[in-house]
Amino acid sequence: MKSTTAASDKNRWGTQWECFWDAQALYGREFQLDVAAEPETAKVNRFYTSGDWIDRSRAAGAFVTNPKATIVGFDALSHDWEHDWWCNPPFDLKREFAAHAAKQARQNGFSGMMLLPYEPLTGWWLELIEGVAAAVYEPDGRYNFVEPDGVTKKTGVNFGSVPVLFTPGYFPTTQRIRYRRGVRDELMINLGENLSMEPCKPEQAVDPLKEREAA
Repeated sequence: MKSTTAASDKNRWGTQWECFWDAQALYGREFQLDVAAEPETAKVNRFYTSGDWIDRSRAAGAFVTNPKATIVGFDALSHDWEHDWWCNPPFDLKREFAAHAAKQARQNGFSGMMLLPYEPLTGWWLELIEGVAAAVYEPDGRYNFVEPDGVTKKTGVNFGSVPVLFTPGYFPTTQRIRYRRGVRDELMINLGENLSMEPCKPEQAVDPLKEREAA
């Protein structure tokens, strides 16, 4: 069934590069896998995407590809991740992704960081973040997001987001660590940028499923 998801749907709010670089600096090393992305919004050159992206691309008659990015699979929730993952989950699936992140850290020893709406008094947060995640990093203001094209800034962002660290171990108390946006410069951490900041261009229609089958 073809997806009817609108371009402005809340589940397609891409991470701004400034937010990603801050999170990577706080994490202390480069992320190796983006577990919830599309070619235009991926922040790491290896990423998982969703079946909805396939449906939308087929409906449009072309697949937008990025020569610097590789789809490693579909539906990250049905797979184990790996060390040093990054995730800005679809809002409607934030509970599922947070639970899967905790499982990856505790059972498989895979550390990573997730960008989540800061809702510390809600049931899902108290259940899945408090005493589960190692740390919550509190910025000095809100980060913006980008549209599915990976460039256009979203408007009307009326909530705050925080990078949340998941790492092996059990944490009776989840640490709160405050920081200033732009911390990547303050820490003088210049980690490599895996993807170009330029938007991907649909110069060639490619069906990644057919390519995978051919391989």
